[in-house]
Amino acid sequence: MDGKRKKIALVSSHGGHLTEILALRGVFEGHDTFFITYEGASSAGLSPAHRIKKFHDNPLRVFTVWAEVFGILWKERPGIIFSTGAEIAIPVFYIAKFFFGCRLIYLECSAQVSTPSLTGRIVYPITDLFLVQWEPLLAKYGPRALYRGGLI
Repeated sequence: MDGKRKKIALVSSHGGHLTEILALRGVFEGHDTFFITYEGASSAGLSPAHRIKKFHDNPLRVFTVWAEVFGILWKERPGIIFSTGAEIAIPVFYIAKFFFGCRLIYLECSAQVSTPSLTGRIVYPITDLFLVQWEPLLAKYGPRALYRGGLI
């Protein structure tokens, strides 16, 4: 980053994705951050945060989530979106890119050693920076994917 204070949305689902984004939270010190994540016990203590209901198990819920995400981004106006996955990143990335012109940074989850995630494959074409944590994944993605080591 250029040293200027940025507003950054930290986007992840529960579990390992959230654990990884929390492990990186220090990277964002000096910037205004907020979370977009799912409702649940693991996200209850996050602040500031926007918690949305899971939508991957209800196909009809997918449509309402896009409107909900649009409202969050309209209110917050971040300049950067950072995500470690999973599916919650898809609506956030596409709305942020095409309606708000945000810069998108995606870090493929460390569990993806040799196979790209579905979320990674969907958001890869629109990301500004796409990072993988395992070198074998570079060949699975395109030339814009970068390997800079892993969190683990």
